[in-house]
Amino acid sequence: MRRIIGYRALRRASVPPGGRLGIYGFGGSAHITAQIAIAQGIEVHVLTRGEAARQLALKLGAASAGAAYDAPPVPLDSAILFAPVGDLVPVALAGLADGGTLAVAGIHLSDVPALNYQQHLFRERTLTSVTSNTRRDGEELLTLAARLGVRPTTTAYPLARADAALSDLACGRVTGAAVLHTG
Repeated sequence: MRRIIGYRALRRASVPPGGRLGIYGFGGSAHITAQIAIAQGIEVHVLTRGEAARQLALKLGAASAGAAYDAPPVPLDSAILFAPVGDLVPVALAGLADGGTLAVAGIHLSDVPALNYQQHLFRERTLTSVTSNTRRDGEELLTLAARLGVRPTTTAYPLARADAALSDLACGRVTGAAVLHTG
């Protein structure tokens, strides 16, 4: 289940209690992860390309929502990169406070440009990847989501339009998660 990776990324991002979390990209996994973080008292700042996604983030309780390459309004304790865009790695690292952690949660990622040590990594910033999840992660996520009242936002497509769903996902035209239905 793809949504589990967002939960694991949240854990790997090591957000301190009451901390500030940046979320880069705001699709199916990210909007579930944001709800969990907000319900746990974390201040969430979303940075993503789509206006509809930014509006959803604010509706769900994000403290701010800006464009993907914008600087966050405050230094972040942690960040999660959901967008498969390697160019955002240095952007997200630059938005971290000293000692912050960036968790890269994509299944794939375009090439990451060269990093400037002083600007992106110095002051004990951590860059980590999230490549798998466990059964325990799934059980924890489902239990926590039920307790916190997490609700997915979905865009439904008939199975016959699966190609359109994939195209819309690739172009950022889906708000929340795309789902296919057979009836």
